Amino acid sequence: MSGQVRVNNSGGITAFLGKFPWVLLVVAFPAVMYQLQVDMTAQIHFGFIYMGIGVFVLFVEFFKSGDINTASFLLDLFWSIVSVMLGTAMLTWFLLEGRPASGAGAGWQQLNYFHWFGCAIVLGDALISPFNAFRTALRNLGLGTSV
Repeated sequence: MSGQVRVNNSGGITAFLGKFPWVLLVVAFPAVMYQLQVDMTAQIHFGFIYMGIGVFVLFVEFFKSGDINTASFLLDLFWSIVSVMLGTAMLTWFLLEGRPASGAGAGWQQLNYFHWFGCAIVLGDALISPFNAFRTALRNLGLGTSV
């Protein structure tokens, strides 16, 4: 007398949320704003949209790393590392672009609160997602419980 339970999660919104590297949105949004020459402090509604995207991404990435298999974990870790590298490169570019060497005044793109908020989201994802996956793995194996 044994029963088999089969869980099939092959489609739907949760499959899409689990496969897409959401943290890249946090890096791509300021890059798009830079290309469109939109300053998020001058047009503050773009900054608040960016903050909303950042909070959404942090929640999705946290829940995405909850129950995860090995391939998904390695892919998530890869995208976390890539996003940290891209975010660091973008902040460095904004820092160099915002303070030109010619001394003719600051460039139009200054680092502001929204950029640092995005940096915190990217670093938070890189730290929290692997920790959450590790914690879930310990729970699934029964190693994280105290008697």
